[in-house]
Amino acid sequence: MDLTKKQKTLIGVVFGVYMAILIYVLFFSARFGRTQGNVHGVNLVPLNEIKRFYKGPGSLATGLFWLNIAGNIAAFLPMGLLVALLAPRKPYGVFAVAAVYVASMVAEVLQYVFKVGSFDIDDVLLNTIGGLIGVLISIPVRRKLAGKPKRKSRKKR
Repeated sequence: MDLTKKQKTLIGVVFGVYMAILIYVLFFSARFGRTQGNVHGVNLVPLNEIKRFYKGPGSLATGLFWLNIAGNIAAFLPMGLLVALLAPRKPYGVFAVAAVYVASMVAEVLQYVFKVGSFDIDDVLLNTIGGLIGVLISIPVRRKLAGKPKRKSRKKR
């Protein structure tokens, strides 16, 4: 299921624009708390910050909890989708999820080093989940772009 050169070029342009926006949000956007000296520390305990954000139903922090979850997943979902579409060979999904994981780890380390955020393993986990969802979305998208019909289930006789 190879994509045409024109399709890959268009996807590559979309990927470039997406990466520029992602880099801005992760490192420069004051709206997302990316100001110099905004270090909160290091969290290496999985689910620790997620539990800390969750204060129970009806709490004012519940909105922040869901914003954190959805935001981290949504931020890296396009990366999983686009990398899976641009991957040069199978297994597209494994390559894309690994790329999202590495990109997320690099982003977390750089946020900490440049003092525009903290290193949070929960963010890496949520970002990777977002990438995985993007990979799952890429399966029918790749099939559609390549003009391949869906697999028909085989009837048992």
